[in-house]
Amino acid sequence: MAKRTVPAYDAGEKETVERLTKLFEVAKFEIQREMDLGDRPRFDLVLSRQELGRYRRFVVEVALTRNGRDLPDKFSHLIAYARSRKYPDVDEYWFVSNLPLPPSPRIETHRYPNIRFFTIKELEGMLGQLNPRRSGGKSKTKIGKAVEANEKSILLAIEALKLQIEDKIAKLRDERPNDPDAIKKVEASISDFKAMNAELERIKATVQQFKKRGVPEKELVRTVKGFKDSVGEWWHKNRDTIYTSTSNSAIFMGATSLLHAIGADSATALALLWQIIAID
Repeated sequence: MAKRTVPAYDAGEKETVERLTKLFEVAKFEIQREMDLGDRPRFDLVLSRQELGRYRRFVVEVALTRNGRDLPDKFSHLIAYARSRKYPDVDEYWFVSNLPLPPSPRIETHRYPNIRFFTIKELEGMLGQLNPRRSGGKSKTKIGKAVEANEKSILLAIEALKLQIEDKIAKLRDERPNDPDAIKKVEASISDFKAMNAELERIKATVQQFKKRGVPEKELVRTVKGFKDSVGEWWHKNRDTIYTSTSNSAIFMGATSLLHAIGADSATALALLWQIIAID
């Protein structure tokens, strides 16, 4: 009986999975299961990471192809599988390929906020943002090093985001709905944005004092992580409107960019940011 050979692209996928595994580990993901060609599991990688204020689980499917026209069908299978909720404890499904999705047939990825498509290059870029090169300085934490290296750009990002939030609050106050439920919804949104703005003021003051050695590094980290958790809570409450509201999308993008500049990246937030940019 002739020995069965492993298809060339299976070997290529195994090599790609092994390379991505190392990048995920550097970016502080925990690897729960890897691909084994002898007994291939449903997904190539199962990952977990502390994200947006809670422990999150990700699955990754790698599909290499010579023809991009094969991808819509493969990606649609992942969407159908994810929507079947066979694994309710999975938060994100990531489909990764060497080629981008073709423009036709069009798959409206924004309809499935927990299912994402990345090219290998895009995923490598995102993971690289989660683990930037260290800069010189006396700080020990990623956040402290980022502030030492990028104080001016961080302060500018804070001011820009504050202006966006203040504009959003003003527009909410102009809505003046009559329905009691709608009034409560608007008031709750105003309260959330005012709290976010107050946290930005605290970060601004802490960053300025940290550069002058006026506050310890652990206080800087605590303040930034508090804002990161608040952004996570806002995202969980308003994830649908982040796609449908231009102003909410802009605020989320601004908050994610600030967290990246200050060394407090979130894989989930960055993945969503890439998807919003792709839709635009």
